[in-house]
Amino acid sequence: MNSGVPNWVTASDVLRQVYAVIQSEMEEVEQALRQELKSSCPFIDRMLRHGFQLGGKRLRPALVLLAGKAVGQVGPDHITIASAIELVHTASLIHDDVLDEAVIRRHLDTVNARWDNEASVLLGDFLLARAICLASSLDTMDASREIAQASHHMCRGELRQIATRGHYDLTEDEYLSIIAEKTASLYAACGRLGSLYSGADKEMCDRFARFGNNLGIAFQIVDDILDIWGDVGKMGKSLGTDLDKQKPTLPLIYLLQSQDDDEKAEIVATLRDGREEARSAIRRWLARSDALARAELKAQFYVRKAQEVLAPLPSSPVTAALRQMADFVCHRDQ
Repeated sequence: MNSGVPNWVTASDVLRQVYAVIQSEMEEVEQALRQELKSSCPFIDRMLRHGFQLGGKRLRPALVLLAGKAVGQVGPDHITIASAIELVHTASLIHDDVLDEAVIRRHLDTVNARWDNEASVLLGDFLLARAICLASSLDTMDASREIAQASHHMCRGELRQIATRGHYDLTEDEYLSIIAEKTASLYAACGRLGSLYSGADKEMCDRFARFGNNLGIAFQIVDDILDIWGDVGKMGKSLGTDLDKQKPTLPLIYLLQSQDDDEKAEIVATLRDGREEARSAIRRWLARSDALARAELKAQFYVRKAQEVLAPLPSSPVTAALRQMADFVCHRDQ
């Protein structure tokens, strides 16, 4: 993906720079997660340890910590919130792998591939319950309310996306509304809660929620591009699931917009075919069009919107890290 980051700087380099200013706090989050992701029941413990390895780049906990540090001090409440949100995210990944029938994530078997769908659904529910317990352990109800609301939006967005399967007349605005719920809502909660628990006023909390929302939309657009065009070896997870499940993501929406009626009908028929040969044909169509480039530009648009939200804040290593986090979203290849 293109971004304002020089092409000789890897995505991993950018992420290391982001985490450098919150290194000790991220280590506390990792320690808290290790405590949460274990059980006295050997069967559950094995699944939890495996699920811990499937967790992603910890962007959401990092956003909680950076938003808090940008406006004040980071304390134990931030560690608890960051851990709870990562549990929600991990649960969503496990449930997503069931929905997508994915077999690989982070170069490992998914929970549903190693065990089965029943165990996966229950493990995701287990993690959600632990997240609720963590959030409710705080002295105020703000975190519980915000995380519950974000979880509600995530589920609503996923359900809305299921309802659009095979509906290739989906508009760009409808797509953006769906991903704002299913992905960006949790990022927005991270920004809001991180700043709130550092004593920020409503205007500042809203500002960091907008940063998270824009970041999350950009993240999902890039994820949808990579699902079609990514490298399985780099991504370390099952790809092509959006095509298999007939999800009309932004690259496909742009592809269909650029064709005449006959070509559009042919592409839709191919999308509904479902065979591996059909997937290859869709990639060839995309390669001949500007759809992927347009989708990248849209992701970059939301990255810029996120960075513009930070403009009034004083320059500091923390705000620089937040801007780098936004750059990472467009720069990543996994």
